[in-house]
Amino acid sequence: MSNPHEILILRHPETLANASGHLIGRSDSPISPLGTVQTAALAELVAEWRPDIVYSSPLGRALDTARTIAPAGTPVEVLDDLKEVDFGYAEGLTWDEVAEHGIVLDYSGGPVAPGGEAGVDFMARVGRAAARVADGPSRAAVVTHGGVFRHLLVEWLGLPADAAWRFEVPNAGMAVVSLHSTRGVLERLGPVDA
Repeated sequence: MSNPHEILILRHPETLANASGHLIGRSDSPISPLGTVQTAALAELVAEWRPDIVYSSPLGRALDTARTIAPAGTPVEVLDDLKEVDFGYAEGLTWDEVAEHGIVLDYSGGPVAPGGEAGVDFMARVGRAAARVADGPSRAAVVTHGGVFRHLLVEWLGLPADAAWRFEVPNAGMAVVSLHSTRGVLERLGPVDA
């Protein structure tokens, strides 16, 4: 790559499950009233960003957001590899319920939670998505989920996988990464003002 790829990463707006503290990966949940306000702020940010393409997870909370915030005429491409991790038996539980059931989330290799996706499979999947985005148009927006967002950052920044959890990524959070050759520079990270 002679010119850097500029990538705007976005976490979907708050859902009802997020607002009530329930862990959702592959399940879906409607956007909350706050999430509706956040969607408008994301749309304004993306309009200013002027991406050549918007990539999205296929899950409704991300895909509906991507379709809503993509500027007119900007293609939205669904990447299955951008969907959130499968939390298995932890899916739909609150963090307190996860603790009560003795479930420990572990992304290091085996299942993230009993009955869930293996951490190595999740990281490989996110790596494929990162490569696809890096090989695409030079100015892109990506709409995805908290876990995927964090792992895209470590992939592009060349950090160890366990560093993903050192990034605070709220609903409607954003990051700007500039990719130079095979590694990136984090230019911005934070919430989108709603």
